[in-house]
Amino acid sequence: MRLRNQAVALALSLLPIGQTFLLGTITASTAVVVLSASSAQAKKASEIANISKRITVLIEGVQGGSGVLIKREGNRYTVLTAWHCVKDIRKGDELEINTPDGKWHQIDTGSIKRIGKVDLAVFTFSSNKSYKTASIGEIKNISMGDPIFVSGFPLASSSVPTRLLRFLKGDVIANATVDIPDGYQLLYTNPTLPGMSGGSVLNTQGKLVGIHGRSERDDEVSNKTGKAVSTGTNQAVPIAFYNLFNQNKKVVASNSKATSADDYLAKIGAILEVKGKEKEVIRLANKSLAIKETAKAYFYSAYAKTVLDNAQGAITDYTKAINIDPKSSNAYTNRGTVKSELLGDYESAILDLNKAIKIDPLNADAYNNRAFIKYQSGDNYGAIKDINKAIEINPRHKGYYINRGRGKLSLGDNQGASDDYTKAIKIDPLNDIAYHNRGISKRELGDNYGAI
Repeated sequence: MRLRNQAVALALSLLPIGQTFLLGTITASTAVVVLSASSAQAKKASEIANISKRITVLIEGVQGGSGVLIKREGNRYTVLTAWHCVKDIRKGDELEINTPDGKWHQIDTGSIKRIGKVDLAVFTFSSNKSYKTASIGEIKNISMGDPIFVSGFPLASSSVPTRLLRFLKGDVIANATVDIPDGYQLLYTNPTLPGMSGGSVLNTQGKLVGIHGRSERDDEVSNKTGKAVSTGTNQAVPIAFYNLFNQNKKVVASNSKATSADDYLAKIGAILEVKGKEKEVIRLANKSLAIKETAKAYFYSAYAKTVLDNAQGAITDYTKAINIDPKSSNAYTNRGTVKSELLGDYESAILDLNKAIKIDPLNADAYNNRAFIKYQSGDNYGAIKDINKAIEINPRHKGYYINRGRGKLSLGDNQGASDDYTKAIKIDPLNDIAYHNRGISKRELGDNYGAI
């Protein structure tokens, strides 16, 4: 297995907002990074983090991902995960999990079962060790705005070469009961990463209420500028579907037709980043707003209008979202980006981006987008400083390396630019912009063959 030759660490560390990632003392197999919004919540968050550390497992194989220890029967354990993490596994393939004690276990590939038509699956492994299994919570008690906690193992990268357990706090966006493709009825703001699919979604009592499955896609206003526009939306399949499966009942959504504001928001989540669906997003947002006025519905409408280049409409909706939720860092980021990208109003855009960073010092997109305005004013060093901060926060974002490479090219640091484009290519081997710009940097270095 790939991780056999890597040092895998076990630690528990607190990360106050605005500080860099810290890893504690190395003792065994996995590390936990806790994001804490305030000292008043730190103890509760750390207790839930300890629960997540004991029930969340790393899946290593064809796809890779995370899973949750859900049941024990004698020496046989059942793991609940996302179906897309194991769907390509065939009998005879090598597939292992790493449990919280650092032990590797061979999965019985013949035990893999999909749950209904949703993105959930179970499989089993055998062990005489005693592991904690998840306590199941009541999904009906989860409401918009409630704190929610997600844990899982992001994929390794050149910046973070070991798969460490991440524990992330966020808020519920919607908890729907309407039928959504693949069952993604639970939406939240937690900033998850690829590889965390199949990981635990826990409520404030540390009980399992869902399985994480979809991260926000890295998106940009345009390939020309590389300015990022965040949706702030990640998704899970509620635990209710597993409960139906475990009770040998038919696995179906409770409603076939949207009836609540949350239902419409969840339907938006299924199509939000699909090109050509922007008008449908706006229609569904208006349906949600007709039932209940929420910041997120205005935010989604604004996001779709941004893609449609409707700058004034987007700014109006982002402003309404901010009026309802003045702490929405993403709304300030996106509004500032629209002002700079579509209107050229750099002064007002900087004010919005500064506000976004003040609210959330870990908002990498805000640093990245502010860097472009600094480029426009000729402050290349200041721009690179901002992008360095974005990369420090999220070292797996290809766009940040491409953007820093552009800055280094403008300063004549051709080798540094080439190195950044190479990092972007390692993250996304099909990124044509990174290859193109690396070719330019190699040409400037005199490596014409490499440039070609």
